[in-house]
Amino acid sequence: MTLEGALKLLGVAEGASFDDIMRAKNAVLASCKDDQDAVAQVEAAYDMLLMQSLSQRRAGKVVDNSIRYADVKPVKSAGSGTVPQWMQATMKNAPVTFEAPSSSSLGIQSCVYGALMVFTYASGSATYLPSTYTSPDVPGFILATGFGASLYFLTKKNMNLGKAALITVGGLAVGATVGSAVENWLQVDVVPFLGVHSPAVVVSEFILFSQLLVSLFVR
Repeated sequence: MTLEGALKLLGVAEGASFDDIMRAKNAVLASCKDDQDAVAQVEAAYDMLLMQSLSQRRAGKVVDNSIRYADVKPVKSAGSGTVPQWMQATMKNAPVTFEAPSSSSLGIQSCVYGALMVFTYASGSATYLPSTYTSPDVPGFILATGFGASLYFLTKKNMNLGKAALITVGGLAVGATVGSAVENWLQVDVVPFLGVHSPAVVVSEFILFSQLLVSLFVR
């Protein structure tokens, strides 16, 4: 069988992709499955076209990728099978924009985070407060409240919860990094600063401030 005869029998053009050849072969076989001679001719035509593509590959000729690597299974990109679909969708929509907040949003959110920052400062400096309000767990509780507030304010901007959570975590990480750097410089556990003697309070203040900026300006 000649190459032209194989192409004509399967009804494909020269240089057709492997998928096209395979589909053509299956279609022709379905129409003549009871004719053993015809089936043999179709298989021979398919083998000839496949061998031609393999010969072109060995010769270094440029052919369709699906033909060149028809005998190689596609490799999944690293991590594609381990990342949940919801996270992939969230990351795809993750790009953010910045905009100036409205006066009402500025007032409300400044009051919320301002109160949390004052409470944080008081828990680390005031000596007259009951021990319940000055325990080491208080900054963590305040940060959890600030995290929830940030999620609430961001989702009010018609942002999906996954994206809001990623942005909030990003703001928390930035605040924690800056706060840790400042605390390492101040070392309030050695020399109290403005009455604050707890490193956790210093870091918490910067985290809350970063959450305020994120909830105000990020969209």
